[in-house]
Amino acid sequence: MTDLGKRTIQISIALGAIVGLIGCGAEQASDVESGTHDFGFVTTNGFASSNGFQTSNGFVTSNGFVTSNGFVTSNGFTTSNGFVTSNGFTTSNGFVTSNGLPSTSGLMTTAMGRKAVSYLIKCALASNDSLVKADQYGNNYTFAGGLGLCPAWKTGGVSGSSQCMEAISACMMAHINTAGVHVPIWLDSNDPSIGWGVDRVNYPMQEGTFFGDLLDSGSLSNIGKPSVTGPVAYYCDGAGFPAGANGVVAGRLGANQVGSPYVNPFGAGVLCQNASNSVGQYSSGTTGSCPAGSIANPSVGCPDGYKALTTSDGGVWQHGITVWRNNTYTPVFDSAYQYVMSSVLTSGNPMMMDVGSSPIQQWNGSAGLSSSVFSMAANGSSWTISPLSMPGKCLDAGAGTNATGIVVNACNGASSQNWNIAAIPQNGAFTIAAASTGRCINVRGGNTAAGTVMEVYDCTAGWTSEQFNIQATNYTGASANSSGASAGTNPCASYCSNPINITTQSYASNSVGSNAACYQSSSSIQGFNMSNMSGRTFTVNGQTFSASGNLTPPVKVNGGYCFQASAGGLSYASFTTY
Repeated sequence: MTDLGKRTIQISIALGAIVGLIGCGAEQASDVESGTHDFGFVTTNGFASSNGFQTSNGFVTSNGFVTSNGFVTSNGFTTSNGFVTSNGFTTSNGFVTSNGLPSTSGLMTTAMGRKAVSYLIKCALASNDSLVKADQYGNNYTFAGGLGLCPAWKTGGVSGSSQCMEAISACMMAHINTAGVHVPIWLDSNDPSIGWGVDRVNYPMQEGTFFGDLLDSGSLSNIGKPSVTGPVAYYCDGAGFPAGANGVVAGRLGANQVGSPYVNPFGAGVLCQNASNSVGQYSSGTTGSCPAGSIANPSVGCPDGYKALTTSDGGVWQHGITVWRNNTYTPVFDSAYQYVMSSVLTSGNPMMMDVGSSPIQQWNGSAGLSSSVFSMAANGSSWTISPLSMPGKCLDAGAGTNATGIVVNACNGASSQNWNIAAIPQNGAFTIAAASTGRCINVRGGNTAAGTVMEVYDCTAGWTSEQFNIQATNYTGASANSSGASAGTNPCASYCSNPINITTQSYASNSVGSNAACYQSSSSIQGFNMSNMSGRTFTVNGQTFSASGNLTPPVKVNGGYCFQASAGGLSYASFTTY
């Protein structure tokens, strides 16, 4: 890893054909990144155009790669075909060609698809390289390289390269986190652009190893595995965390979701190093190579990663990526995502936190209600939680005494509306505590029934009624059409009354005044920006936006977009669309 050094980057994107969410900040056309900057994402500054490499963290090893997962797929990889099959690009041609990555179809035509491209390029190209590609409207986007796992793909076909197909697939899987939470991770790989070595101080716990071929479908004879039928998405568990179907790796991959292809080919809970014919890399020998606190400590130790893993179908995988991380971390959510929350208590039949009643209750996740969908916004080290169905309002703990039901009030910055969210690494869940009192959200009485009130109560270790699975989602409403945009002609029907109608794609609101403002448009809006919104909440289709610059609107609702500004703040606040 001679040209990468040690870097911390926040990446959060999704594959276009994988049903999921993308984004961690705004997307801008013609936003050229230099080769030493990340086209990935940081949680507070959108695209990391000014953050680049962080080389002053004192990492003690000379190899490995520091990044952050958060690559979101809300339903796992549900298609039965390879990623390239339905996304308009091919491994038989270079990215720069019109056949390799077309501008007028597939990934380049949507914001989600372009985020997928940004990650593919970051995995494929080196940090001193980039790719410029236009969308269907002629807008140019520059995607920066990063890991350099398949630089040849820029200009030529790589369909016959097992190194490229395996390494890119492993790279994408290593960054999946279906909760939409950014978790710092350390990567190890047999590929020299990543290399070997473990930072035992900052990333001491081995999580798991990812390998396979997500890119191809059918016989994988093109990469020397004729007996294997793609796509295949494999993982095996590391010794650092609980393993198996309900383990940490399976959880963040979404391996338990319907139609998900992610599987441990060696058996549920089998550790990578216990797999038959696994060939590990031990930079520091086997003795004591499993850190203190590891869930398992096999006699063969904990290698940096694997030079080879062999599956029962005869496939020999030599380009997997092993992930290491800390057993504690501070979760970072993404304001561009939507989230649903259900208590671990109801894991067998998930009951979602829902604002359809007051106090709020838990309700059947299968109902798919917009009142069960939330956005998260950072407020210092805490988070505000706002319902998609009630823009400008926040969950409120009120007095915060034990058994106080949680309500929804207009967002006002009160400490009762700020929530401290802490990760539980052992099961991938979270506790959500009111910043005002430190008491946790609890399912009253530990009841699993729909309609049970959500309250605050003293945080008690081991109470699953106070532990919540948080899942990134992409709510489009029950009437969503095949393009992912819901049908209809009244975009603000679910959000506000008497909206001002915007009849053109390019629109300037001028001053919106200090009262609550509501605008709707059925035009094909490509982007928008806002100014002077300090002190108020600005939402589009219920999704809160706070960043400056050119922003990409979320998916259409009821045939268009509903722009809202809450009351207060500056009377000369404004927004424009284009």
